Amino acid sequence: MIGLALTPEQYKILLRMVYISNTVINGHRDGDFAVEYDELEQYVFSRATDAGFPAATAKHKMAGEEHHHPSRLFENDPEIETLLDQYDAHIMLELLSEKLAERDVEIEHGPDAKGKMTPADYEKLLEVAADKYSREFIKNNIMNLFLK
Repeated sequence: MIGLALTPEQYKILLRMVYISNTVINGHRDGDFAVEYDELEQYVFSRATDAGFPAATAKHKMAGEEHHHPSRLFENDPEIETLLDQYDAHIMLELLSEKLAERDVEIEHGPDAKGKMTPADYEKLLEVAADKYSREFIKNNIMNLFLK
């Protein structure tokens, strides 16, 4: 067993980190959860009341055991929502830049471009194209993005 000594502010940050991590890891899954992350979240949230954050946790009984999870109040914390929104926006634009770059390289060099050149050359082409989109998204977000 490892013990950690945290200040109340550090524990509050730990609660947010654990919640955000579990949301990123399990939030998109439909029943096939990474249970070890849920269990760790429950464990950390089970200590919230003792740490001075009783409003952060909600508990219920399931199969005779007490389970702790983030409360609605905690889930709707504006700081957490902002952090998740920033992450979502960043990941969306990163993936969009990469996928558009892959498309552009394929259009310019053919559908088997990746197989026709060295990995280093292919990566360089992708990097140049993705950087072009990243700069555009930094400057204009998606305002100049149109679908045909």
